[in-house]
Amino acid sequence: MDTECASHHEISSSTEKANLVEVESVVQSWMVDYFFATLCRHFKARSGPEFHKALKMFEALVDELESCSHRSGHPSQRTVCCLLARVIDGEQLDVHYDRVTQITPLMSALAIWESLKEVSDTDLHAKIKTLLIVQSVAVCVKKGNSKLAKETLQWLEKETEIPEKLHGKLTAIVSKKDAYDPLLMNLTFNQLLENIDMFLHAFNLESSSVFLLEAASKVVEARNERSEKTLSEQDQSERVPSSPESIITEENEAQVDQLVLNMRPKRKLLSKQTHDPWKPETAKKERATGKRTSVCKLSRRSSSPSELQDCDVSETSKARRKWTVIEDRKLKAGVKKHGEGNWRMILDDFEFGNRTGVNLKDRWRTLKNKGEDF
Repeated sequence: MDTECASHHEISSSTEKANLVEVESVVQSWMVDYFFATLCRHFKARSGPEFHKALKMFEALVDELESCSHRSGHPSQRTVCCLLARVIDGEQLDVHYDRVTQITPLMSALAIWESLKEVSDTDLHAKIKTLLIVQSVAVCVKKGNSKLAKETLQWLEKETEIPEKLHGKLTAIVSKKDAYDPLLMNLTFNQLLENIDMFLHAFNLESSSVFLLEAASKVVEARNERSEKTLSEQDQSERVPSSPESIITEENEAQVDQLVLNMRPKRKLLSKQTHDPWKPETAKKERATGKRTSVCKLSRRSSSPSELQDCDVSETSKARRKWTVIEDRKLKAGVKKHGEGNWRMILDDFEFGNRTGVNLKDRWRTLKNKGEDF
């Protein structure tokens, strides 16, 4: 804010030294250029409502400038805007820019285009003129208004020079009411718009200034940079050190997607592991797997309920293996991919040691009861 106040003070001081009338004249010139550039942008975007909204402001500003004795208008820019307005409404036969209702927007645009001959390229001017003549008739034919098409052609014969060959083709089109004649297919309304876009590009390079837009863009960029800096400072000041548990949770969430990408290969339905053939003398031996397991030795004579109960107790008394953070991450990744309840599919995709689907189900219920985010 201090910088902006200082800049404002400097501008006020420099304005007092300079001629205020001349300063206002420069500012008004920039404003006219800004609205003209806006109109050109809306025309190229084919946005009729936005174009006409900006046109009202442009005309009001230019009218105010022309009413001042010390200020001359912008005839070229205003003439171009009059052309653009008629062309953008060119296919609307119920829109009138002249007192004579039989004069369509494109007919009116043709007269304006003739006045811009000195500020346009010779070849481009001739091409746009031809397109305006053809489309003035074509729009009436396509709308099914053969009477207006005939009147338009008669008006063109009086008001402008039409090449004899082109005149003959247009006469045949009007008499046959042929909206699909090759001439109309080759010289379309879209071609008219695109050629006027080319004219606007060249005209803006020579006759217009975008200083106001460039200055405003720099102001907006500076404001955005200050806003981002302020938000960054606030975020750093409000940041509270996280507890070890919250850090682990954040790491889990950040690595879930990575775990999905790094899943182990699918298990095959038929294992290739070879097993030793069963022998009677090995029936009661503990398999050497490297893991502590309980062996329940039952004989045909000692199969009492009490002994069976002792066997069950020994099986369930195994020490439970604690779930690790990595296993929790794998479980979250599996649920994210396959959905809750598909424990077998999750076991196929991730390595959980000797855990079963029931183990996964119980651990998932525990995680949800803790209120962790997934």
